[in-house]
Order: sequence, then C-alpha cells, then structure tokens
Amino acid sequence: MSNLHPLWDSGSSGRVLPSQSCALLANCLLLSTTTFYYHVGLICNPYLPHTLFQGVLVMDICPNCEFNAIRPYAPSVDAIDLLRSGSSSLDVSEVSVLNDIAHLEQELQAIRPLFIKIRDRYDKLVKDIGSRKSLLAPIRRLPRETLLQIFTLASSHNPTPFDAPWSLGHVCFTWRSLTRSSPSLWTNLHIPEPFTKGFTFLKEYVSLSHDLPVNLSLDERPDERVREILHELLIHSERWSSLKLEMSAGWLCGLLCYASFPAVNLTKLHISLVGPFKLSYDQTLLDILSVSPLKDVHFEHFPYSSMPINMTELRSFHVHSYDPTELHSIFRGAQRLKEFIITPSPPPYDFASDPSTKYVYTSHTSLQRLSIVMNMASSWQTCSKIPITFEHISLPALQQFEILTDGQHHDTMNLEPIEYLRLHDLFRRSQCRLTALTFSVPISVQSLLVPILAQFPTLRKLQIFINLTIARDVFKLLHREQGMVPNLKELCITEAPDTVARSCLLKEADRFYAMVLSRSVGNCDSHLETLRVSLDSSWARHLRMDSPVPPSSPFRKLLRIKEEGMNVELLLDRKDYLMDEKARATFFGD
Repeated sequence: MSNLHPLWDSGSSGRVLPSQSCALLANCLLLSTTTFYYHVGLICNPYLPHTLFQGVLVMDICPNCEFNAIRPYAPSVDAIDLLRSGSSSLDVSEVSVLNDIAHLEQELQAIRPLFIKIRDRYDKLVKDIGSRKSLLAPIRRLPRETLLQIFTLASSHNPTPFDAPWSLGHVCFTWRSLTRSSPSLWTNLHIPEPFTKGFTFLKEYVSLSHDLPVNLSLDERPDERVREILHELLIHSERWSSLKLEMSAGWLCGLLCYASFPAVNLTKLHISLVGPFKLSYDQTLLDILSVSPLKDVHFEHFPYSSMPINMTELRSFHVHSYDPTELHSIFRGAQRLKEFIITPSPPPYDFASDPSTKYVYTSHTSLQRLSIVMNMASSWQTCSKIPITFEHISLPALQQFEILTDGQHHDTMNLEPIEYLRLHDLFRRSQCRLTALTFSVPISVQSLLVPILAQFPTLRKLQIFINLTIARDVFKLLHREQGMVPNLKELCITEAPDTVARSCLLKEADRFYAMVLSRSVGNCDSHLETLRVSLDSSWARHLRMDSPVPPSSPFRKLLRIKEEGMNVELLLDRKDYLMDEKARATFFGD
C-alpha cells in the first residue's frame, strides 16, 4: 500500500477520500442507479465496500456520485417568467412545452429512488441518535428507590388503565419491572359506582398489592362482581390501612360484616351515610375496631355513639353530634387529639337530654384546632351550635378556632347570645394563645369579635364573613389605630349575599381601603403580608355590581399595594380580578 494513487487517503484507514471518489469512476460504465462495474485491471482500495462477481469488482456508489450522474435537463422555455408576464398558450410552442414536461418527469423518476433512499437513511439516523441519547437520559440514571418515590407521588387512587401506576408499565421494560414488583404502588383502591374499567383489570390490580395494607374507598354499594374481587380484602380486615365508605346504613353493615380479623393496621376511617341515618352494629364489628390504632376518623351523618372506636391514638376527629354527654366522653377519652371538628346536628325526636347531668371538669392539653361546622340542619333553633359541654372543659393548647359552614347560605346561620357567652368562658378558662381565627357566619362585633381580639394579641390570621350589618364596624375595628391584633399577618374577608342587595364591600369601599392602607405600612413585624377578599354572588339573584368600578374606586389602589409587596387577592366567584386578564378588564375596565 506504499504506492497509492494520489486520490487514495494515505491515512491509517486506507480509504478513498469522499470528495475525490468521483475521479476514480471516470472510466466506469454506468449499468444501474445503484452500482458501477470496474475493469479488473483498475487499481482499487481493498478496504472499500466491494463484491468480486464473475471477475468484475462491484463497488457501492456514494449518493453524491449517483446524484451527479443524472444530468439535469435544461427546459426550452422559462415557464415562471412567462407566467409572470401574463403569457398564454398562444405565445409558446405546445410541442416544446410537452417535450419539457416529458424530460422533467423522466428526471424526476430517476431522482425519486435516491430521494427515498436518503430520506429513509435520514430517518434511521435520527432514530438511532435519539435512542442513544435516551440511553444517556438523566432519568435512566436514577436509583430504583428514587424512581419508586416518583412513581408513588404520580400514582392515582383510582384504578384505571390510563393512569399511573398501570400506565407507567407501558413506558419501558425497566419501568414495567419496577412497577410490577412494587406492591406499595397498588395499595390505593378507590372504587366508584358504577365501576366501568373492567373486572379483569381490577382483579389484576388488586393482586399486585400482595399482602400489604391497603387504602380502600367505596362509593355506594359496589357491583356484585366487584364485591367478589374485593371479597378477600373485606374478609382480611387486618389489611385495612385506610377505609372510606360512602353508602346507606344497610349496605355499610352488609359490607362490614365480611370482616373477620382485628383491623390492627387501620389508622384512617371515613364513613359517610347516605339516606336514612340509622346505623346498627354488632359486637363483632366493635371487637374488630377496638384494637385499631386509629389516628384520623370522620363520621358523617351519624354520631359517635353509633360506632364506638378506640380513641387512644386519635389525632383528628370529625363527628356529627347532638349529645353533650357524647362530646364530653370524646374529650375525656381522646387525650392525644389535636384536631376536633364538630358538626352540630338536631337531636332525634326520641332523644331526651338530662339537664341535671353533672360533667367532670376536663383539661385537654393536646387539642390545637377546634372547628364548628354549621349547615342548614344545625341552623335550627333546637340545635345547639356551641354545646354546653364547652362549659366544663379547658383547652390550654388551642391555637386555631373556626366556625365554618358547609358552603351554603352563610347569612342565615347565626349564633345565639348564650353561645357567645360559652365561647367567652371557654377562651378565658383555657388561657390559650390563639394564632388563627375563622368566622364564616355573621357574628356580633361588639358581643364576640371585640372581646376575642382584645384577648388574643397573638393572632396572626383572621378570616371573617361580613354583611351589610357588620361590615362598617369590622373595618373600623381592624384599623391599626384601634390597636387590635397588632401581629396580624393574614386577613381574609368573605361576602356571600343571598338576598337582593348591594355588595357591602363595594358600599364600604372607602373604609375598607383605609383599614388595608393602615396595615400596609410600618415596620416588618406589624404590617399585613396577605390580603384575600372574596365575593361569592352565586346565591344572589339580583346583586348590584357596579362594574367596571369608577376611576376613583379604592379597589383600583389595591393594584399599587400589590406592587409594593403585599400578597393581594381579589376574588369574585373564585376568579382573581388582579391576575385573570379577562376578569380584570371586566371589573376595572380597559
């Protein structure tokens, strides 16, 4: 190889230089669009792709050579110029044009195979490059433990072939192997009614959880085939980690009667009755739940006495109740309780309360949040919203107190004067340090709000519902000059008129803005950081909304306060009029 032709590459490869390969083909005979035949006597590089066929060396042609071998046809007329000049078929020779068309089509037919070959090779190269880059992708370098954590966060509670974790198995073999070998990914089972995702799929989904504790959620009475698939889970109640059931009392008791083993892993229990709220149980079920280390329990539409549970580990409890004695027993029995949510319910017609009952004074040292949830039923005069039980307890660790609604008719739910007194006595007796206070119903400013704010200068978050009756007094009370709640950081004001009325937020806009402005300046330890104003007009038939607001409206100045650093939200029917462009144009104008 020492005496190489000057067109050969003298490097270690010994190959023909691509740019010079055409020179070696000068004496070749073109026999096809893909190969050339060389004379045997031609000196060539043995390292080039070749085949010796019947004494003739056959070599592959580079695409550049093959393309250049097709001589381009020169048309007899410039059709583009003629078309631009407005010429017609009478101005040209039809024979010449037809001849040009024939030659151009012939050239196109010769080039098309080359185009297809290059396109296919291009696609293959792009695919090969992409697949090799995928091998180096960061996600393929993640440890299996990290990947499993990501899969856990991405997984849905609803068994469906289109969501994680099932869909993750279709990405690649590694992901499929990891998901199918990780039972913890398959322990969340929410079965809606009706279930339409396929019973074979559900059976496979359940089997992948192996013997791990499961989070089971059922809506209404499940289909018979679903019950067959879940039969083992219902029997082996020791596998229950979380149980959520929303159905009638009859169906609920029918499902729970399957349980045969102590629910030793059950930490979360949510039961909501639909229809008649009379719940009956047997001692077997109570024995099964008696050893459960329950930490989070929600009983909706039935009292605690209908299903007594083990409360020694209880941290959060939401219960519907009408019996002060029952509530008192919960305070005494759940000494580790941190969150207690009570929905007062009207007593049944056959309930007889004993006014002579003597309650033992109880100091609960763990409770941090106490919430009273009012609904239409609890707004009846016969229903005590703030139960008499509160007169016999103290809550020294209390930090958050709330009077909430179920989202309907805020303005029709009121507290009685005796209930104001019970709250005063509770806070005074507890000597707690409230940091968050919520009133989602109208309250008396002088009888309740003033004494509470005066007692708790530590308050950092206040959420209050206003109407035309109390709006002016609330804005005046919260003005910094009054000296109330000097450490307030978050203020949420809500209005939801349900009558033909004008918005009190708009009517008292000047006093509202003066209050906000007084809390937007000062040292960093005392100024307001978050302001959320919400107006819900869904219950008002003919609410007067003067929009866009006039140029002099104080609400326009909220934009400047927001720009100065305060987190300000102005919500109208859940749309932020300071952020949503369309809503902003409607409220403020162009």
